[in-house]
Amino acid sequence: MGGELAASLINIVDNEGQISTYLQAGLDLELFLPPFDNTQAKFEMYFFNNYISGGFDYLIKKLYLKHKFEKLHLTIGRQPISWSFGSMLNPFDFSLGAVVMEEETGVKYQDAIEGYVPLNWNTSVSVVAACPENSQDIKWGLRGRTVIEGYDLTLNYVQEPEMETIGTIIPTSKRIGFTGKGDLGPLGIYGAVGYYFKDNNNVDLAYLIGGDYSHFFEAGNKVYLQLEYLSMKKDNLSSILGPFFPGNITDNSDENVGLLLGLANYEIDEFSQISLMTVSSLNDKSMIIIPGYRNQLSNNLSFNFDTAVCFGKDSTLFG
Repeated sequence: MGGELAASLINIVDNEGQISTYLQAGLDLELFLPPFDNTQAKFEMYFFNNYISGGFDYLIKKLYLKHKFEKLHLTIGRQPISWSFGSMLNPFDFSLGAVVMEEETGVKYQDAIEGYVPLNWNTSVSVVAACPENSQDIKWGLRGRTVIEGYDLTLNYVQEPEMETIGTIIPTSKRIGFTGKGDLGPLGIYGAVGYYFKDNNNVDLAYLIGGDYSHFFEAGNKVYLQLEYLSMKKDNLSSILGPFFPGNITDNSDENVGLLLGLANYEIDEFSQISLMTVSSLNDKSMIIIPGYRNQLSNNLSFNFDTAVCFGKDSTLFG
């Protein structure tokens, strides 16, 4: 058995200068079980204090069996599902907001059955049937993946059932998207394009383009830069942004929003690094700036400091 214990002190300062302080602690425990006859079992739980309800809560991350047949890998149970491809935001993931700016969220973990079929060394097909907690119907996903001329290409399709969240009915929807990533000289490039299909026959285009660059200095330091642009309908942003979504989406929900994201990370040495992340709305000029510092104090102890500052007028996306 192994695990990780984390404690965070969260301070929130609103526009009126009032400070709210929350102490958040979490314990991640994983039971390591040896594989048996091409069958693998996984069990992982996350215990945390819920500062909203004031009590303790838990999340089952993994509770599944995976068996490798000759031409099929079958996984049944609670499992992590994410179709990430290196972007900071992913408009065509199996669950929107499963990974946001390299941070996992709870929607990544699904009660599901996944069938993975490797067709050859660089081509595969995955089929997922999941049972969302707030719906009585099945959520379906299909993903095809291949590599052509060094570029990693995927085609993703997801069918979302009707769901109820906090008394609000979210109608059925579908989305299909094409993603690709690869190298162009010293740059890593990636992108995605696809459509959202709503129950009212509306079709919304979404696309993303980005690139990254790494440079190693002679002293062993490393700098990493990433820049990304996302365009999509405003009413789809709440899921995509996850915990970074401030909730200001009441006006003009049908308009297209352009987001520009940037990340700069500098490794001071092999133990510490500083970073700066920004998310800007090109429509209303509002933005979030997220500086951070990380230090590996010892083999099993690390220190992280992060803050997020929102800039924008009232009624703007990040205001």
